[in-house]
Amino acid sequence: MKRAALYLSLLLFFASCSAPRYARGPESSVIESRRGQLGKIEAVTYRSSEPRLEERRMVVYLPESYGRDTLRRYPVLYLLHGARGNETTWADSADVFRRVDSLRREGKAEDFIIVLPNMNHYFGERDYNGGHAQNAVRAFWLLTGEAERYFIHDVVMRVDSMYRTIPEKSGRAVAGLSAGALQSLYLSAGNPETFDYIGLFSPYVYPTFAAAGHGDVYGGLWPRLERQFADPPALFAIYIGKADFFYPHVAQFDRKMDRKGYPHEMIVSDGGHKWSNWRVFLTDFLQKVFR
Repeated sequence: MKRAALYLSLLLFFASCSAPRYARGPESSVIESRRGQLGKIEAVTYRSSEPRLEERRMVVYLPESYGRDTLRRYPVLYLLHGARGNETTWADSADVFRRVDSLRREGKAEDFIIVLPNMNHYFGERDYNGGHAQNAVRAFWLLTGEAERYFIHDVVMRVDSMYRTIPEKSGRAVAGLSAGALQSLYLSAGNPETFDYIGLFSPYVYPTFAAAGHGDVYGGLWPRLERQFADPPALFAIYIGKADFFYPHVAQFDRKMDRKGYPHEMIVSDGGHKWSNWRVFLTDFLQKVFR
């Protein structure tokens, strides 16, 4: 197990050095530059519970019907970025708002709120600096659980207080790519009463040794999964490309899920650890949530 952890850590290090840049950063100003979407984009700056950080930012996309159907409540998809990303990454690199609008016009996706949170670790206000995108190596090695530890209180409960949500398990989904998939996995397993739809795009399942001292967030995955699947989520979907450097690791995870009898989907495509795959994964997942 220790040898496997070391191998995975080295793999993550070299992958983070060579992987393409995943985000262009907040300078893209998603609120000002995006046009043509049917719904409404809001940038929300909120008070952080983290000891060294006073605030964070998230981007919220409200469906077109939200302003019209004022008595209606909506489910929420929390969509997490990967290493080198931030709260604008999914909009910048996958055009998620117009993508979901297009699916809705075709009757292939439900109306739901999309929340793009910033899930990076920062050392303090100066380091945060408006929510910049992280250096890849640093982002991989600093998964210390800070953002995840306060996610339910700071993000989920705040969204429920600000918008007309369905504040229960059946009304929440969480998904992410790469490091964001790892966070989605542990957030959902650690809070089995919170999320009914889980999407893992090119995940790595076990965190690097940097997270070893943060067992409250990253410890005991399989006991947590046992509790989660005692009342199985409506959807637990794992997506991976055959050329992805995480494929052998994810295939092993899938086989163990099968042995445990945990209902889930394993979607395998061609291609590697890159946006051409993640856009396809996202499009498929958007059509499956809240159906």
